[in-house]
Amino acid sequence: MNFAEFTENLKDRLQNHPLPGQDAQYIMAGDNIRHKKIDLSALSNYKKSAVCLLFYEHDNDVYFALMKRPTTHQYHAGQIALPGGSCDGEETYEQTALRELYEETGVAITEENILGRLTPLYIPVSNFYIQPVVACINSKPLFKPSIDEVEELIECKLSYILDDSIISETMVNLTTSGLKIKAPYFNVQGNVLWGATAMLLSEVKQMMLQNKTTFSFLFQ
Repeated sequence: MNFAEFTENLKDRLQNHPLPGQDAQYIMAGDNIRHKKIDLSALSNYKKSAVCLLFYEHDNDVYFALMKRPTTHQYHAGQIALPGGSCDGEETYEQTALRELYEETGVAITEENILGRLTPLYIPVSNFYIQPVVACINSKPLFKPSIDEVEELIECKLSYILDDSIISETMVNLTTSGLKIKAPYFNVQGNVLWGATAMLLSEVKQMMLQNKTTFSFLFQ
C-alpha cells in the first residue's frame, strides 16, 4: 500500500466526483430520521460545526482516530465521535475542523493536509449542521488527548469499517428524557458507534465500495 497514492486518489475522489451523499449516510441512520431526509439547501438558523476525519499511515495501513466523549460532556456524553465542534465567529469549516482536532487530540496540522469535504449532515435534535473535513498525515501523529474532551482515543483501521459483520442494531437513548430509538451501529473495539459519526463513516464506506479498484488494498 502506497499511502501517498491513497491520499491522492482520495483527494481526487472528494474534489472531482459526486459524493455518495445522503443515501449513503442514511444507511446508518436511526429510526427517528431514517425515512426523513432533509433538504440541506433549505436550512437556516442552524449551528455551524465541523469534524475532522484524519487519515494517517501506520504499520503499512490506513488508520483514523475516534474519541470517546466523557460522560460529563455537554453534547453526546459518552458517545464515540470524530474530533470536532462548533464554529467560532467567522471561522471556515476547515479552520474549525483543524482547531478542534488540535484542541481535542493535540494533533496540529495545516490546511495543506486537507483533502476535501464529505456531505454535510444536519442533526434536528441539536440543530447542528455538521461539515466533515477529510485530512491526512503520512505517519502516526503523537496524540495528546484533552483530559476534558476525551475519555479514550480509539485508533481504527479504515478497512475495519468496510466489514459488514461489525454492523448491528441496538436501542439507544435519543434524549435525556429517556426517549429510545432503534439504531444501527458499528462495533468498534467493543464500543457502540452510532448516530452522526456512524452516518458520516457510512458515506466513506460507500465511497470505498464504489471505487473498489482504486482502493483495492482495503479489501484484501
